[in-house]
Amino acid sequence: MKPTLLIREILLMVILFTGCKKSETPPPVDPCINANIEPLSSKSHTVTGQSLGAITVISPIGSGFSYSIGGTVYQASTNFFTLAAGTYTLFAKNAAGCSGKAVIVINGYGPKFFAVRTIVNGYCGPCHLNGSVNGGKNFDGDDSIVSSWDRIKARTVDGTPSFMPQGGQLTAIDKQKIVDWVNAGHRTTD
Repeated sequence: MKPTLLIREILLMVILFTGCKKSETPPPVDPCINANIEPLSSKSHTVTGQSLGAITVISPIGSGFSYSIGGTVYQASTNFFTLAAGTYTLFAKNAAGCSGKAVIVINGYGPKFFAVRTIVNGYCGPCHLNGSVNGGKNFDGDDSIVSSWDRIKARTVDGTPSFMPQGGQLTAIDKQKIVDWVNAGHRTTD
């Protein structure tokens, strides 16, 4: 056999064995692999039997994000209103379709406690809300309001040892709401 013929056969075998490999395309990159979408929200509660609750998304927000309660119909608005008491699953989705969720509970209150809770939320921050503890009291939790009913009445209605909130007394109507709640039994269901 001639040396050139042998070289041709070897080259042909190399071409046959290496040229027959199937080229593989890499799998598509998942756009959500590093996406961290955990919705954070604020909420307001409702009176039992009514739909006064609300959820407002505070993060992530911006163009390209949409939101849903229940994960079926998405909206650009960060607000969900007229919610009854219950447990809701809040979904946030970015433009690439990556999503995250959080479970939100809207409490149902008695009408008297709802009025007092609204007063506390309106007048007691920043001293006693959002993690702040002044005078040993934080009113983020409903149980802390219920267990402090006597101190709330003493400070806001009776002015003992001085009136709260700082900067001015409550209106007579708001003081009466506190008195009505205390007299009804000072529970979340009153």
